[in-house]
Amino acid sequence: MMKHCILVLFTILLCTQLYAQQDSINIYNQRGEEQTIEDIFQALNGKTHVFYGELHGVAGAHRMELRLLQACDSLFSGWVTLGMEMFEADVQPIVDEYLNDIINKRSFENEARIWTNYDRDYRPLVAYAKEKNIKVVASNIPRRYANMVYHRGAAALDSLTDWAQAFVAPLPLHIDTNLRSYQEISVMAQGHNPENMVTSQAVKDATMAHFILKHTQPDYLFFHINGAYHSDFREGIVYYLQKEIVPEHILTITTVKAKDFDKDKASALAKADFVVVVD
Repeated sequence: MMKHCILVLFTILLCTQLYAQQDSINIYNQRGEEQTIEDIFQALNGKTHVFYGELHGVAGAHRMELRLLQACDSLFSGWVTLGMEMFEADVQPIVDEYLNDIINKRSFENEARIWTNYDRDYRPLVAYAKEKNIKVVASNIPRRYANMVYHRGAAALDSLTDWAQAFVAPLPLHIDTNLRSYQEISVMAQGHNPENMVTSQAVKDATMAHFILKHTQPDYLFFHINGAYHSDFREGIVYYLQKEIVPEHILTITTVKAKDFDKDKASALAKADFVVVVD
């Protein structure tokens, strides 16, 4: 069994390196030292939660996250949970039904409110999880409630029924508006209700952290995929998660476009433990 796991992992590592070269991907640690995929795997020792911050729609980043999931599954002998921002918490029963062959693919995709780029970017992850019997956690707040916060503020959540509030982080929600990521959102949103936009972002982050914690199991590795801005600088989801999880047990990976990396390397390297630079 051990020889089989080593062989599978070696094959994954080899394919990952070949694809990384094909995709013009480079990996760096926070000191700016060039790294390999093996360095990421070694860093998993002692970790319980891994965050992969993607750039939505960037093909190289999506291929990397699939290979990371495959490698984590091999390294942890199947003791892996996959969390995805791309599914909202109220569709969890639909995700479970599909993974357990209760409903078919067409029903799942019609009812789970899949993203427009699901076929290209996320179907491979779900297919692998289904094949390997990996739990997929729908971690995000239902979009209708985040939209409600954007238009009416956090107080609007108080009007939700108990059933609806089950899909949102526990209230009241504490928001640290001094966090770098939220300040950047506030600046970018000038003229477009910046206070509520920050609150809307924070309720997404807190909700994802809530459902990650809810589905965290002893001895399992929780591998979460989200937009990079939800975990960069160990803020967003990680900020809320660190209230319950030892920070040293969390590993963060982010994706940066090469042109942005070259423009401000110091800022890019500060975003995560590992930075995946894509062409």
